[in-house]
Amino acid sequence: MPTPTPPHRYAADPLVVAQDGVATVHQLMDLGCASSAIAAHCRPPGPWRRLLPRVIALQSTDPTPQQRLRGALLYAGPDALLTGPAALALYGLASVPSPAALAKVDVLVAHRATPRSHAYVRVHPTVRPALRVPVRNLACAPLPRAVADAIPHLGSEAAIAALLTATVERGLCRPDDLMTEVRAAAQPGGELGVLAVLRRLDES
Repeated sequence: MPTPTPPHRYAADPLVVAQDGVATVHQLMDLGCASSAIAAHCRPPGPWRRLLPRVIALQSTDPTPQQRLRGALLYAGPDALLTGPAALALYGLASVPSPAALAKVDVLVAHRATPRSHAYVRVHPTVRPALRVPVRNLACAPLPRAVADAIPHLGSEAAIAALLTATVERGLCRPDDLMTEVRAAAQPGGELGVLAVLRRLDES
């Protein structure tokens, strides 16, 4: 009878290392770990823990902010992109919370294959696929799209204006690119105010 592979050997696999110590159940099974072994390793006291449905963190300690983001992408599927405040934090915009402070992580997923939002992952189905932009080794929506997707979650006109101003004044986006995304998103309420801010920035 073959000797079972120790859990730490899976954690050292190049695929798992590249994914920040997080893997899906299917990936672990492809590496040779039986589903019964995965379940056993996830029971207290570990050494693994379930981060999300079908997503495993190969450690017993709390996930890092990077692992939470990685887990959200793995949960949502291979075409998923981080968007909204989570992507903006990766892009380095100080006017949004850091990844460690985010209660929710927004993920953009093609409309044809959308998992449900779960736990800290907020899934946004879309019929407007976005290009994949790698930021800190994580798949993100382009910055203008991430800004447009963040606007409904910022909570105040002042916060929205601060984000738009920081994005434009740092040269990260052109006002017309942001206008295009805001119009395409067709967010109910507040759109005219957002476009007014962008016009002022474009004229300054």
